[in-house]
Amino acid sequence: MAERQARAASLLAGQSAARLATGSGTPAAYFRMFRRFLSPLRVWDAPTWGQGLSRRQRAVLVATLHEGWDEQDTAELCGLSQAEVRALAVPEQERAALTARLREAATTPGPAPTRFPKLVACLCLLGVAGSAAVVPLTARKPPLLPVLPAAAAEPIRYGMRVRDELFPDRIEPFASADPSEGWLVVDTSGRRWRLPDALPQTDVQVSPDGRKLAYYSFARMQVVIHDVTTGAILPVPTAFYEVRLSFSPDSRYLAMEQPQAEEVAITDTRSGTVIRIEDDEPLRGWAGGHLVMDHSYNGVKIVALDGSVIAKAQGAELESDRRPAISPDGKEIAVASGRSVLVLGQNGRVLRKVDAQLPPTAELRRIYRWTGPGEVLLYAPGYRSAAVYLMNVLSGATRPVPYAPEVAGDDITIGAV
Repeated sequence: MAERQARAASLLAGQSAARLATGSGTPAAYFRMFRRFLSPLRVWDAPTWGQGLSRRQRAVLVATLHEGWDEQDTAELCGLSQAEVRALAVPEQERAALTARLREAATTPGPAPTRFPKLVACLCLLGVAGSAAVVPLTARKPPLLPVLPAAAAEPIRYGMRVRDELFPDRIEPFASADPSEGWLVVDTSGRRWRLPDALPQTDVQVSPDGRKLAYYSFARMQVVIHDVTTGAILPVPTAFYEVRLSFSPDSRYLAMEQPQAEEVAITDTRSGTVIRIEDDEPLRGWAGGHLVMDHSYNGVKIVALDGSVIAKAQGAELESDRRPAISPDGKEIAVASGRSVLVLGQNGRVLRKVDAQLPPTAELRRIYRWTGPGEVLLYAPGYRSAAVYLMNVLSGATRPVPYAPEVAGDDITIGAV
């Protein structure tokens, strides 16, 4: 089975198949391999047979013709609708010839190249005595991305934390001499910038308008609010580097939770005024002008800026261990409950319960975040199914998306959209 998966990898990624063909050949390994191949932030070689074809079409053709998967499984695997799979397929009269061509082109790739080649020496005999000279071979370093200037021309669309040691096939914005972990940001034109002053292990947040960044600064040893349109830096009093940050929907306030201090500090980004609220519950975001925080018994509570509790979410199915996700406008809060999603209002009351239309084996474990006014990103792994889905918060309809660490989790932060 592993050898068959390796041959499929060679049809997908050509000369770079050795980096892709990792797994035991099980159905779950196939799904992981195809999701990695379809990740927009990974680069693979184009095989000879697939020159001129898009990455999605190569995936569809390999899945259907070489692997023999049906239309539904291929759609879930590639994050497409069944209609899109049909559109990417070749005409019936061409399938036999292309299937034979794929069978001939499939090879078993060799071992993957070493990620960080060790220093090797070339021993050269010099003269009769046999003296030796050591000549180090220098590995080619990937080009560095430029550092984000103090004042950028465009708002920031999102930020992403990169870990080379965990995601070796992802784009490398840092040279090997730099830390293997760090943050990069992407502006509205798609340009990428390094953010080396941000402590890699801590939170980085982009304001909803894309004009401000909040992060723990290496240089200042405290949290700063960086206005990327003017270059102004507003320092925020910080006792510890472990912080959780969240901008208000209007981008005016930054909430900062420091677990050791058992308080939430709210900074006015215009005046620099700081309001402190004593609370040891985790901060989750904003509902309009109010804070959303975890609650040990009710799951979610809404807190005013004066520290008073406005509401505690009510609902028999609300589970205290499920992390809430807040809509971009701060008006709705989504919480996973069984195979359903509860949508709460700013007052904490349940507005509606939406049944997620997931495959039978998928288990809804978490809502990563809202991706827009009407969709949330779900983590729902299952046997022979995708792991990440987009769900419509009104109808419950879902569609799978190719998994990649940059799609979900805490390693990405959304700003201007």
